[in-house]
Amino acid sequence: MRLAQLSLTNVRSFRRLELELSPGLHVVTGANGSGKSNLLESIALLATARSLRTSNDVDLIAWDSLRDDPLPAARMSARVHSQADDNVQLEVIVSARQPMPDPLNASATRRFRVNGVARRASDLIGRLRVVLFSADDLAIIEGAPAIRRRYLDITISQISPEYVRALQRYQRVLQQRNSLLRALHDRRGQLEELDFWDEELSQTGAVLLTARHRVLRELNQGAGERYGALSTRGEQLEVVHKPAVPPELAEHLGAAPSEVAAQLLAAHIESRRRDVAAGTTRYGPHRDDVAFLVSGHAASSAASRGELRGMALALRLAEVVLSTQATADPPVLLLDDVLSELDAARRARVLAAAFEVDQVLITSPDPDRPSRTELSAAQRYRLVDGALEPIVE
Repeated sequence: MRLAQLSLTNVRSFRRLELELSPGLHVVTGANGSGKSNLLESIALLATARSLRTSNDVDLIAWDSLRDDPLPAARMSARVHSQADDNVQLEVIVSARQPMPDPLNASATRRFRVNGVARRASDLIGRLRVVLFSADDLAIIEGAPAIRRRYLDITISQISPEYVRALQRYQRVLQQRNSLLRALHDRRGQLEELDFWDEELSQTGAVLLTARHRVLRELNQGAGERYGALSTRGEQLEVVHKPAVPPELAEHLGAAPSEVAAQLLAAHIESRRRDVAAGTTRYGPHRDDVAFLVSGHAASSAASRGELRGMALALRLAEVVLSTQATADPPVLLLDDVLSELDAARRARVLAAAFEVDQVLITSPDPDRPSRTELSAAQRYRLVDGALEPIVE
């Protein structure tokens, strides 16, 4: 899989960018704050239909456009070649809802197109698959559970359309069930009104739980092996699913989704009165977590900063293998300013993974790292004032 062409208009620091990309390695250098991360964020958004750095879509629109244009909009498009579809055009448009004189109070909507036809976000996801390495990866290990759930959703959604559909349905049903729970708490309605929502929540929740269980089992094996090669002290890394379900169900997540759905439904029914008292749903993937253990201890408290970085790196390397095996087509690698922070051994592991895929984009503030010795065949660019200038040797 690879990007053949990328076009950005009014996207953060880019007023206009047109880039043709060949297979292989591409290195983009530029000063801090020049927009290197914006470039990779745009590519990741075309793959996942969501920003990895902001929850407010209007932040994606260039500030100059917010100030100068009556109805500002950011446009990202890419032409993608893959084994599944040799030539697909993807487009995401983020538009301000109305003319807003104050950008800080603006809001925006997203629209999606595939081959020029308006589609839903779920139709876009997976047409381009990426694995993004960044300094923010440490938050997957030491951050809040919501960050780890988001990581799982993004990773699995790129390889499973069924997961995307189930996730979207689950989020809508959960919102409806919680609203009904609050009404019941205020003595408005009957407990039997939960029947429909419990059934729906169990069916979609089972798809999410079984997919997470399967993927985390594979990531645990892959990340463990890669961390063993990166570790200098021989520690063992474990990536463990911590599902928010009764213990007897947690032990059977390897079963068929229909069996898991039946057990999850029984758990929801048994927990109804406690859910009403709390005004929220206690069980389900919306409360899942993932534990990272090093030699049996919580990594967030037992590992050094360098060790945490090695764990995050091992997780991403395992994700590359997961994506490739699931689709028989390697993802595009995006390395956002991480090589300069790695020692020689870890940098070599990342670069080895880079030679196993069709295309890699690397950003760096240092024009000499990765060096031309490490990546002699890489095409190099300099990012200046929102423009990419090829570096000709």
